Amino acid sequence: MNNRLTLLFSILTTVKDINNVNIYFGVDKDDPTLQTINKVAKAIPSLNVIEIENSGEFLGLGVLWNKLVSLCDEEIISMIGDDMVFRTHNWDQMLLEEFNNMPKDKIQAIHCNDDCHGANLAVNLFCHRKYAEILGGFMREEFKINWVDQWLHQCFNAFGRLKYREDIMIEHRHWVLGKNKRDNTAERMAVADINKISDKLWHDLAGERKKDVEKLANYLKMEPDWSKVDTGKK
Repeated sequence: MNNRLTLLFSILTTVKDINNVNIYFGVDKDDPTLQTINKVAKAIPSLNVIEIENSGEFLGLGVLWNKLVSLCDEEIISMIGDDMVFRTHNWDQMLLEEFNNMPKDKIQAIHCNDDCHGANLAVNLFCHRKYAEILGGFMREEFKINWVDQWLHQCFNAFGRLKYREDIMIEHRHWVLGKNKRDNTAERMAVADINKISDKLWHDLAGERKKDVEKLANYLKMEPDWSKVDTGKK
């Protein structure tokens, strides 16, 4: 809950115009803070709480973000974890200016400085929902944790459609960086991925990753740069 509130108020206090932004929180129905965050949402029109029917289990990040995208109609979508903090003022206007100049095919992604990975990994990626429409989903739902951002990074990067904005800071306050405490949510995610299922899936799904890039290539009528994609070949 503390992470959610920190994220929420960092957004509210740094946007140029709150009407540019709608925030969707996916919250499991068995989350003990659900009632509290619903009360917060009643006071903040831009905040939407989506209750996730999870039957007592952790469904995974891919499932969560796809559910949220399916229930919204905004053109520009993003994946932001609850351990992120927006630091740059007027970031909303800066991103809108980027997307106002995107290609007509709408395949464009922008990611920002997370004070950790730099340009190497799109951990807070913004893109047009056209990407999700072409591939049938925003995220690969096979992954419980991790790797969803690497997948997106490689798909956009294969066509030179990924841009890094170092000047927009969305700080990643992940517990592994020593910026946060490892809480119950982190423990639950670790248990869900106890056998490193997601790490293994990254290699097992190399063929599916290649298919996703090929779908984008067919839509864009472009040849991808396969050196940017892990296709499982050495």
